[in-house]
Amino acid sequence: MVVDAKSEYLAGSLLVAMPDMGDSQFTRSVILMLDHSAESAMGVVVNKVAGFMQVGAFTEGGEEPIAESNPMPVHFGGPVGKERAIAIHSADCERYELTKEINGEFLVTTSPDILLDLSRGNGPSRVILALGYAGWGAGQLESELQNNAWLICRGSPDIVFQTDDDDKWEAAIKSLGVDPAALVMTGGTA
Repeated sequence: MVVDAKSEYLAGSLLVAMPDMGDSQFTRSVILMLDHSAESAMGVVVNKVAGFMQVGAFTEGGEEPIAESNPMPVHFGGPVGKERAIAIHSADCERYELTKEINGEFLVTTSPDILLDLSRGNGPSRVILALGYAGWGAGQLESELQNNAWLICRGSPDIVFQTDDDDKWEAAIKSLGVDPAALVMTGGTA
């Protein structure tokens, strides 16, 4: 997907960190863009697990979870709002009060009700839980794009939900028809 760096329509796209990313927090990161406008941009890192949680621990009034659950990965979503939980998920469940659709491919929910549904086995079939997000001010992301810090590719649910976290960076680059080993470490200017 070729997108002009001035585009205000990156929501639903993946930002893929170039090999020489200067910020160690984003080395080999794949970020699903949730919002992008002239004033700001917001995305969630979808390939860096920060820890695990037992979803069944989140029940109302101390009731036992209906579904047994394995520990679920919780991703480092980004350095902003690290206390903010975000669920990126498929549309095969009810919508929550705090749910936003991203380009028809993804839903994003910040409602704690999704954790209760997951503990009961009623939540979406595909979900990524993250703490925090990546945020950019006016013109900041566009500047990073012009400086070749990121590649942009289509936000593929297969990459986001079904590819192992350790393989997402390479899979996203390959989705552009590029061999990751062939990437130039620094870009030039014309």
